[in-house]
Amino acid sequence: MDKMQRFMAAARGERVDAPPVGSWIHFGSALWEPELSADVHLRFLRAYDWDYLKVMDDYRFPTEGGLREAATVDDLRAIGGAHLPYDNFDRQMEVLRRIKRGAPDVPTLDTVFSPFQTVIRALGDGVVPLFKAHPEAAHEVIGMVADRLADFVRASAGVTDGIFFAVNGACADADGWGLDAAQFADWVAPYDKRVLEAAGDRVRVIHVHGYDLIPEWVDDYPAEVMSWSHNQSRPTLGEVARAGRYVPMGGLDEVGTLYWAPSKVRANVLASRRETGDRLIVAPGCTLHSDTPPAIFHALAAAARMPLPAGD
Repeated sequence: MDKMQRFMAAARGERVDAPPVGSWIHFGSALWEPELSADVHLRFLRAYDWDYLKVMDDYRFPTEGGLREAATVDDLRAIGGAHLPYDNFDRQMEVLRRIKRGAPDVPTLDTVFSPFQTVIRALGDGVVPLFKAHPEAAHEVIGMVADRLADFVRASAGVTDGIFFAVNGACADADGWGLDAAQFADWVAPYDKRVLEAAGDRVRVIHVHGYDLIPEWVDDYPAEVMSWSHNQSRPTLGEVARAGRYVPMGGLDEVGTLYWAPSKVRANVLASRRETGDRLIVAPGCTLHSDTPPAIFHALAAAARMPLPAGD
């Protein structure tokens, strides 16, 4: 199988010759020109011969007057307007085009943050208590941001093979922002789904961010693959594989990996493959540290491709 065939079949839950493997780190590319960002992604891809490439997106949403902190409910309306100049989308689209030209046979997943998290990334964590106090503003603002993200996802159809959609709020730790089930269902989930649906027939990976996950809150998301910090939170990879709702993406503990020996990486990945019966897409549970040594990435790729030892 070639890389595109392998990844697409695995995302459908089908048997493949070896589970596709990939990884990612934060390059810190918010101030980079698209040419540099695309070149670094392609170098990372070729250095480890990944089966798929998750494309990072560090470009922030524009706001009225360059506002970067929301102190009042009116400040929330500084983001998401259709009239704003979305140079962040222009820059990311150029990154995606250059990567697709440079690696046309490698599946690419563009990173898309949830509308809720996009507002937090642009205007700071003060937006959360404002949303809780003014749910009507939450619907208005998150809805506008969802529309802009959905437009971009549709526009990227020719240069991506899927999206890696980061979900925030579906966990009981600090990354959940203290949302309860009603708040998540009311003004987070509907707008997440709007963006996911815009991807059409491309592969949709939901990355449910945080520890102490509440996976039931995302059971009905329109996606094929689920990524999460499975070494730190429920459910297990095996539970998701057996349930059949999502294909699990994972296999490597991203928290301790920085100082692991390659043999420990290999053991971790092989255990994950055994647990799922090789019905998974191999990846870290979340981004690996930018300082991760090359030996770790090489060990990850090798462990995904080696035959499972006899008896496994």
